[in-house]
Parts: sequence; structure tokens; C-alpha cells
Amino acid sequence: MRLFLATFITLLGLSVFGLALVDFSGTWVLDLKTSDSPDAILKRMGASALELIFAGSTKLESTYRQSKNLLTITTRGPFFSRTEQLRLDGATETKTEKRTGSYTIRNVWSNHGKELISISAFRTRDNKNAELTITRTLADGGNTLVLTQTLKVEGEPPHPAVRRIWRRKT
Repeated sequence: MRLFLATFITLLGLSVFGLALVDFSGTWVLDLKTSDSPDAILKRMGASALELIFAGSTKLESTYRQSKNLLTITTRGPFFSRTEQLRLDGATETKTEKRTGSYTIRNVWSNHGKELISISAFRTRDNKNAELTITRTLADGGNTLVLTQTLKVEGEPPHPAVRRIWRRKT
């Protein structure tokens, strides 16, 4: 019985670990033609008219480097570069960003292990609690990275999901 229990626990541990084996590593280019406009979410977060134009029309390239516990994303565009590190252990971290100020972020794998879900909680400029959820999924045999973004703001109807489509650079 002990052997059975030990074997079961070991296999369960391996299967849970195996759920997080989706690897997003690679260089990705934003497909502006097939992506949704991020305007609705950006407007609600207080983006300027110039930022809205830039966000909806700028060609971006992101490089993802994934290890067991960390996903590093470097995004570049004309006159723009940003590097973000996401912990993959499910721990909540506190970070600061110009647009949102202080926020918390937690990255978890979906139950089936094929999606990385990042949940950021912050306060809007009008002092309401908000939550931005970004779900990353690979499609087309790993050649397409789909980012689905949803914004929930306290006391407001949910904003429609925004899908940003990234193609693997060859």
C-alpha cells in the first residue's frame, strides 16, 4: 500500500510538472491585420490619443526566453523597448509601472497546462480596483502566439476581450 501511494504521488507530481512544459521561447512579430485593436482597454487605463495611435499601428517584435521558473519577454518597436520578467511559480509579486503605479501580478498555468495566465491587480486613475488578465496560448503547431487580454474594473461592465496575434519569426 505504501509503495502504491508513493508511486501515485510521484506520478501525480510528474504530471503536474508536465503541465507547465509549454515553451513560449522564440521571437514573435505582432500581426496587426489579424489582431484586435487594444484601444478600449488602453482608453480605460488612461492612454493619450498619441499612445492609442502608437499602440494600434506599431509593428512590434517580442523575444521570449523561458526557463523552468521564469519567462523573460523583451518587446521592441520604433523608439520603444521594454523587458518584463514573469515568475512561473504562481507566486504573487508587487511591481510598479508608469501607467498603473503599484500593482500585483501572479502567473499561473491553466489546468490543462497549455495556457499561461497572468493576472495583474491595480487601481485605476479614478481610484477603482481593476484586474487585467492576459492569457498566452500557442496555436498553429506553435507558430502562432495568441494573447487574450481582458480588463475588469470595479462597478463597470466587463470590457470585451482583446486578442493580439503574434507570428513566430523564422
